[in-house]
Amino acid sequence: MPYRTPSRYVPAGGLLFRTWTLVAQAVGRFLWSVATVLVEVAVFGRVLGVVVRPLVAMIVRPHLAAIELAFDPVFYLRQFVDRRRRARVERAPLLHYAVIGWRERRPPAPIFDPAFYRRRNPELGQLVDPLLHYMNVGAAQGAPRNEAEQKPECRVWHADQDTVLSIHHGRGGGSSRFLDLYERHIGQKGSNILRLRAVAGAPTLAVVEDKAIANGADAPAAVFDLSRGRRQLVEFAKEHRVVRLLVNHLIDRPPEAIDWVRDLSATLGCPYDVILHDYYALCPRVDMVTGHGDFCDVAPTDVCVECVATHGSEVSNVDPRVWRRDSLAFLAQADRIVVPSEDLAVRMRQHLAKPYYVWAPEDDLDVPPERAPHLGAEDPLRIIMLGSLNVSKGARVVLDLAREAKASATPLVFTVLGPSPETALLERAGVVVTGSYRPESIDRLIEDAAPHVVFLPAIWPETWSFVLTAALRRGLPVVAFELGAPAERLRRLGRGHLLPLELSRRPGDLLAAFRALREQWVVR
Repeated sequence: MPYRTPSRYVPAGGLLFRTWTLVAQAVGRFLWSVATVLVEVAVFGRVLGVVVRPLVAMIVRPHLAAIELAFDPVFYLRQFVDRRRRARVERAPLLHYAVIGWRERRPPAPIFDPAFYRRRNPELGQLVDPLLHYMNVGAAQGAPRNEAEQKPECRVWHADQDTVLSIHHGRGGGSSRFLDLYERHIGQKGSNILRLRAVAGAPTLAVVEDKAIANGADAPAAVFDLSRGRRQLVEFAKEHRVVRLLVNHLIDRPPEAIDWVRDLSATLGCPYDVILHDYYALCPRVDMVTGHGDFCDVAPTDVCVECVATHGSEVSNVDPRVWRRDSLAFLAQADRIVVPSEDLAVRMRQHLAKPYYVWAPEDDLDVPPERAPHLGAEDPLRIIMLGSLNVSKGARVVLDLAREAKASATPLVFTVLGPSPETALLERAGVVVTGSYRPESIDRLIEDAAPHVVFLPAIWPETWSFVLTAALRRGLPVVAFELGAPAERLRRLGRGHLLPLELSRRPGDLLAAFRALREQWVVR
């Protein structure tokens, strides 16, 4: 059965609002797809294109001139599998990228990752070609073009050392940060590191970020088709003395990626390790949160089948029963499974009896003590949420809590330091949402918000939480649910305020808990 991807959630709000949201989303997707096809046929088609294409090229000539030197037409064409569409794009790849491709978030060259560049430059919005911005602004500032260039240290390639090849996605986030730290850890033990990352929109393509080989020079990246070109990847791996594979994540690749890794491992005669950041091996929606926004805690497979069929997953055309079976078999054959927390190891042991190597990416022992805030009798309690706030990270928990506080005139102020797909509803409930920000801006944003407390409202068992670290290092009190690695870390430190997970579905009781905290901190 063909399941929808990516994961979807039933819209929040009343029936009328939910219906309107679903209709608007469907119409928007339909209009975008129709507009793309019409423009592509008109500009790049065999008949109309002869007349229209030169006119369009003349209009966007400054755009083309600015990006031409950074554009790789061969790499760009490899992203199109459909023959008819590829034939249209082949008539003018650079023009196609300037008119359509960047809007589809397609990378223009192996070395340039537009998703990464947007994350680093959130002010771009959706109306600016990231490559054009880089060529006009970023290049002069020495801005990184991908995750490998972002790393503060310049890796030096040692020809006499063996190499670890890490396999990674292109989404960024905490799993990318973990990989940065873990690669540094194994590098300090005497291994060279190469990273094989996914290409957005082309799940069989992968790019090896081999800046390290050139000791900082701008070396061309190697591109491989994992579905057909593994022989070339094997030769590349042998040439660079790859003796171990490190699978950081296979999200955004087809289910066959499991077989690709096995095949590569067997052909090279080297083991593979797997890092677990979530529950992707058990839940193709990743976080065990259903389309209705409920934590299922690894539901039985028949429940999982119904959920995925209705609300989609992060894997297309997947049967959750087969997915769970094959994923666990893949983990069982790994030489080592690395996890960030004991909480994740305990949960996974219930499904796969195997040793788990717990490697914490950060040290909690050097954090300052918790500072109790002091409020006046009339002062509102200022609560912040750090990072992207989606449904599984508690967006609707905050929404319901803010509505409850507003209805009862409880003096609480909510600020989300980060983006949220629920921004419109949150702001209507009185929550301030700052949106995406540059990493170096976090200190200023926290200072501006002047929080009394940090709330981590996640309703799934997070496996580490770098935002918790950010709160701990500033001595801020933390409120979280009794779930996952954040609760484990706070218990170990003997600090924070842990609440039963049931309160995530009882906004009145959750509000009472925050009222009690405020009363505790009011100076009389």
